[in-house]
Amino acid sequence: KKKKKVKSAPKKYAEEDEEEEEPRQAVDIPQPGQLSPEELKQQEAIPLKELKRFKDSWGEYSPSDVPVFWHIPKAGGSTIKDILGGCHRFVMASEFGVTDGHHKDKKIAVVYPAGGNPGQDRSPFVNVDTTTVDGIARAKALGFADSGLADFVVTPFIYEANDLFTKTANGRLFTVFRHPVERAISMFYYIQVADWEPTYKPELKSWTLEQYATSDIIENNWMTRQLSNQLGGDLTEDNLKVALEVIRRKFLVGLMSEMETTMGRFEKFFRWKYHVNPTNQEKCRVQLLSGGANSNSKNKPKKEKPKPGDKVYELLAWQNNYDLQLYEYIEALFQEQEAFVNGLPDDFRLMDATCCKCSPPTFPPEGFECPVPVVNT
Repeated sequence: KKKKKVKSAPKKYAEEDEEEEEPRQAVDIPQPGQLSPEELKQQEAIPLKELKRFKDSWGEYSPSDVPVFWHIPKAGGSTIKDILGGCHRFVMASEFGVTDGHHKDKKIAVVYPAGGNPGQDRSPFVNVDTTTVDGIARAKALGFADSGLADFVVTPFIYEANDLFTKTANGRLFTVFRHPVERAISMFYYIQVADWEPTYKPELKSWTLEQYATSDIIENNWMTRQLSNQLGGDLTEDNLKVALEVIRRKFLVGLMSEMETTMGRFEKFFRWKYHVNPTNQEKCRVQLLSGGANSNSKNKPKKEKPKPGDKVYELLAWQNNYDLQLYEYIEALFQEQEAFVNGLPDDFRLMDATCCKCSPPTFPPEGFECPVPVVNT
């Protein structure tokens, strides 16, 4: 396989003896929600059959729909997961459900694997792993979707996760996006210290951000590749068009730069309310939104944060040329999707909240299964 030299680096920062690449033309970005005759043709040209089990974002919400969180690394995803799992106390489908030997389970079930601080209640999980391709296949074989056990799913694989769902149990995609250059910078510093991650690279501690930006380690248009289902090879404008269409039709979008608004919108859209202990749940939510769940901000000294126009910034922007166009559209879509929750108050999560852990306990009219009090030792 032919190895590229200084992958995707702009000419003015590349070696002088390299051949200049043809400039890539920007794609006309569709206006959110406005379907012109040309865009209708594009929708027909990009039918997204591989994602047919995910409802379109503007489709009417049904209680049988399963929220699916597409976890983008270093974009606030850990905070969202912790709020939903730790504060709302929802049953999650992720990698944690197969710990404690539950990967050997023959029947699908809600389990309480060990994890967390001593004395802390364990969180409920479905005994599947939706973060790997093999795990998704196992979950499907166990009848995951129609079991109705998961309150939400976490996965990095939207195309494979499509197979989890059925005609009677659709998925609903949502996620949090971060500016691609900011995400790339955060990833560089994160993988230097995150020894719990498979992407851990301690050797990068001696690297500069510029070295990282011109290396084969840096991600190249990660979002566009994932959304267009082309992880390798060169990207084209066609990949960006597919990614834009997936976002437009299939995602409820959030922004890391607007986390409070984002979380509130998710809660309103999916009709999420507190049902365990509202006072403690709200404290948990406030704490996570104010601090984040997977932050490397404690690492001192201050890290380099280049600005637009700086050499390193432009190198990182070049590596994310398609993702930057995608993000521009996402910012516009975020504003338009406010219409999905018009009329619902910002404190929706607290309205008609119930407390199954109180004495006496209270429950919503539709019923609610209180988490089992399994305490970490």
